[in-house]
Amino acid sequence: MTARSWLGVVGGALTGAAFITWMAGALLDPTRIEWLMKSDWVPHYFGWFYFRSEPWQWPPGTIRGYYAPLGSSIGLTDAIPLAAYLFKPFDAWLPQPFQYIGLWWLLCFTLQGAFGAQLAARATPRPLLQVLGAVLFILMPTLLTRVGHAALCSHWLVLWALVIATRPGAGRVRPLEWAALGLCAGLIQPYLAAMVLPLLLATAIDTRASAAALRLRAFAAAGVATLCGWWLSGLFVLSGAGSLASGGLGYYSMNLLSPITPGGWSSVLPELPVAGDGQRYEGFQYLGLGVLALLAIAAGLAVKARLQRSAQAATVGHAVRAVVVLMALFALSPTITVGRATLIDVNGPMFAPLAVFRSSGRFFWPLTYLLLTWALATVIRHLGPAAALAVVTAAVGLQAYDLKDAHATRRQTARDPSFQQWPQPFVSREWSTVGAYRHLVLLPPPQCGASPVPYEAAVRLAADHGLTVNAGIIARGDDGARRQYCRELDLQLKAARLDAGTVYVAGDARRDALEQAGQGRAMCRLIDGLTVCTTAP
Repeated sequence: MTARSWLGVVGGALTGAAFITWMAGALLDPTRIEWLMKSDWVPHYFGWFYFRSEPWQWPPGTIRGYYAPLGSSIGLTDAIPLAAYLFKPFDAWLPQPFQYIGLWWLLCFTLQGAFGAQLAARATPRPLLQVLGAVLFILMPTLLTRVGHAALCSHWLVLWALVIATRPGAGRVRPLEWAALGLCAGLIQPYLAAMVLPLLLATAIDTRASAAALRLRAFAAAGVATLCGWWLSGLFVLSGAGSLASGGLGYYSMNLLSPITPGGWSSVLPELPVAGDGQRYEGFQYLGLGVLALLAIAAGLAVKARLQRSAQAATVGHAVRAVVVLMALFALSPTITVGRATLIDVNGPMFAPLAVFRSSGRFFWPLTYLLLTWALATVIRHLGPAAALAVVTAAVGLQAYDLKDAHATRRQTARDPSFQQWPQPFVSREWSTVGAYRHLVLLPPPQCGASPVPYEAAVRLAADHGLTVNAGIIARGDDGARRQYCRELDLQLKAARLDAGTVYVAGDARRDALEQAGQGRAMCRLIDGLTVCTTAP
């Protein structure tokens, strides 16, 4: 990489870092956790909290204290295993509390800018144009909307794979780099790994390139590294036939109109209907008005060039393009919709294995970024430097203007004191006595029924006092083991087998049952409207 190329990469990286810092502000502070006590952030944070607090387990990613006694893993809580492994050895030196979700955002937007600049560099050596191209990758709405699921903010993994795929000649075949990408993808998020590996496979079988054996060895290294990442993440702790089964294929799909459906993000374009609520988030693929305009200009230039029989260098090989299109088709799912209408619905048992990746709408991301790469390359190659600079600058300005209201709303939310706080439901000083116990049992926990208190409050209470807890939310679990635990919990109460090291938290309606189950050994009291029972000494 030349010195001028490095200028573009550094500029793109700094732009990405500046953007998320401007957007998130104090949320990047790793010692602030109150804002994490909502939505998907709860299992992400507490997966890390229990992972850092427990001794090393076997397999290494296992977590015992969260969702106990079934337990889970750092990967199945979507707590970004790569970051968890990097920070766990330094647990004794880290502050308490400590979260890395904000830091991960910072890393993701920084790398988004860096890899975006590298993709723009495929068409131009000019650092300014590379940085402007990187800005379009940073301002992609599908990236910022994923801050609620920090691991899925790692779109830079897809960009990295595209950087490899678009690298000219034998220089693309660097087995250690392919293995590093596979390991990172395996240690971050399975969905992203399922996008990266097909891109690398398509690059490996590209008939335009030489050194076929070396390319296949590089892909094999990436595949093995990804499997190692999944094992380290604890994804293989699951057992039972229903462990990976999941519903929702077709519901969490992409609509054919998704690229032009703003979903509340555009200041210019009108809203368009979707076929179901699952498409509003998992199927959200709005490109932004600036990117849409750039694609339209690039398409016009490409058609003109073909009519003039002008040669144009392909951005990637046929195999990569085919794989990206196949992933986009999977994003549509077996239930293909346009607006509110269903065009095709062939969903059925034959597609059940694909429900492992039920949020199929996400698989449009590789095509999104390949289209943006192509558009930048086409505009820059077919226009002179001054004209290309003007067009790309205008696209950046139009993208920023189109998204300005959405950005302003999210920035204001991040700075709202009410967003940064969490109303602790446990206000009585009597809760301090739970520290004398080892385990907290919510009756019932959310996996067994309607809990008497939101599960995040129970998990926070247990974590603050160093207890394990039977509540939690996980991405996947052994459904048979879950049902068995729920039955055993009911039988335990009916058989008067209350554990001396456990504090039981239930609604008031369960008080009589607990006292009867304890046969005189249960001491129950009301704290903040909840029945709290322990075993009498």
